[in-house]
Amino acid sequence: MKTIATIVGLGLIGTCGAYFISSNQSVIHFPVELASLDNPAVVEPVTVPGVIIPQETRTLSGDYLSSIFAQRHHDWKRAGEYLANVMKQTPDEPSLPKRAMVLSMGAGDIDGALALAQKISTTDKDASPLAELFLAVGDLHMKNYKSAQDHIKKMPPGSLSDFIMPLLNSWVDAANGVYNVGALNTNTIHLQHAVMIADFMKQKHDTKDALKKVVNGQTMTLEDLERIANIYAHIGEREAALEIYKKVLEQWPDHPTMGNKIQVLEAGKELETVGTVHSAEEGVAATLYDMANLLYREYADDSARVFARMALYLEPPLTDGRLLLAAIDARNGRYEEAIASYNMIPPDDQYFLEARRRAADLMEDSGDSARALAALETLVNEKKDLESLIKIGDIYRRQENFPKAIEVYNDAASRLGGAVPKEYWNLLYVRGISYERAGQWDKAEADLKASLMYQPDHPFVLNYLAYAWADQGINLPEALNLLLKAQSQQPDDGYIADSLGWVYYRMNRFEEGMPHLEKAVELLPYDPVVNDHLGDAYWQIGRKREARFQWQRAGNFSKDEALTGQINDKLANGLPVKTLVKEARTQTGDVTAIP
Repeated sequence: MKTIATIVGLGLIGTCGAYFISSNQSVIHFPVELASLDNPAVVEPVTVPGVIIPQETRTLSGDYLSSIFAQRHHDWKRAGEYLANVMKQTPDEPSLPKRAMVLSMGAGDIDGALALAQKISTTDKDASPLAELFLAVGDLHMKNYKSAQDHIKKMPPGSLSDFIMPLLNSWVDAANGVYNVGALNTNTIHLQHAVMIADFMKQKHDTKDALKKVVNGQTMTLEDLERIANIYAHIGEREAALEIYKKVLEQWPDHPTMGNKIQVLEAGKELETVGTVHSAEEGVAATLYDMANLLYREYADDSARVFARMALYLEPPLTDGRLLLAAIDARNGRYEEAIASYNMIPPDDQYFLEARRRAADLMEDSGDSARALAALETLVNEKKDLESLIKIGDIYRRQENFPKAIEVYNDAASRLGGAVPKEYWNLLYVRGISYERAGQWDKAEADLKASLMYQPDHPFVLNYLAYAWADQGINLPEALNLLLKAQSQQPDDGYIADSLGWVYYRMNRFEEGMPHLEKAVELLPYDPVVNDHLGDAYWQIGRKREARFQWQRAGNFSKDEALTGQINDKLANGLPVKTLVKEARTQTGDVTAIP
């Protein structure tokens, strides 16, 4: 007996499923029909009669391989279509409907997934946990709470995970009027759902003791701490919430909402942090989203997609679910699908502007800058969105249209009243970069220093200003101090390592700069300027053969005519000993990391 998996050399897999580790270190176990999707090369065997492979079997295996290939490239709709062709030719193969069911759910074909789940539940002698979960979700969507509970009970113990099963049981019990949160006390997400269920059923919950137990029982991530603070704020423990929020903000200064939470509580106003659940299906949707988010953070994107789809089926307005689907698609290069998800966020949603900005980012990433500019200009004109205006300047800067970038940045600054406040420090930074690249150093230095006043420890700001000084041979001791500070925060950043080595070079401290320049080449082996710098340093200490090798590499990688000309001259004539060489350089890698 041959199998398609054997024919195409994919190997076989047992029925043990796969494991993922969640952020709170609990093991998440999934049955093979879902777990194998996160590793498409590992699949259930498809049985095909006969030892000799006839011509028509090649078409069968071709469709099967095409399904695997499409799913590997995150084209779930096409993967399902190819698999449907295989199923037509092998209708008795039991493993195919399970895979087709999951592909249908991931592609958003909920009706197709539920139909397959019903068939599997009816005909398969061994219960399929995912089929029962899908059917339970379908019943919850129709408010058939008793039937949903029956499907959850049919799922064998340990079939999904210790994380999600207690949540499903508690919410389905709540749907049937039973208050049961006794098992929701092992992590911050469970505890948050226990509070939500208590509110939904108008029950009292011993939240303080449960909070202490969770906090004392495990290592807390910043996300865990935020959830703890959210619960404290929800139950009226404002001081406890404030203390934790401030600790989180110290370690997470770019958190998008933490500062606002602190301001609201310090002003004595009410802060909604946990969310109001109006139905059990909303609670299950939140459960499925939390599962999807955990899986996404562990890079189990295919499984995350399936859970996000179920969450959105139960609660279509769930913005977090839509944003997560977009993030999954974007991370896997499915830009148009991600843009479509971002564009589904309605104008009255608090994340509308951020979603449209992210969509514009993906348009630029896909090579359509004109479309990105048009989308951002719409936000500027219709919503008066300053962040979108700054992003327009960023696009022109990345296109090296520095005069236009400066014009846009100046427009943004004028809308702020001329004096750029701290929360827009990055405007000063990117405008300073544009001034520097446009040859207007006095204005560039003023902006870079101003941004450094707001962000005295930001490694990229430190690096850019220090390198600009070093490149001009000015303020070298101060530049060295700034770069040592930047390196302490980003020890493995190739641009910072190169800048540090180049400052030492400019100070004629060639031996001290050498390890940093060599490390920079290790980290950025194809950067022409980095290789050129190392070549210059080698020449100055007498390692001339190695210097010419680095210059040759730099010339091979360079697309800048001026730099190439300088390199060719050095290859022909070398360098005067201990000369100070002035070169231009763009550090685009540093700039793109700025929010």
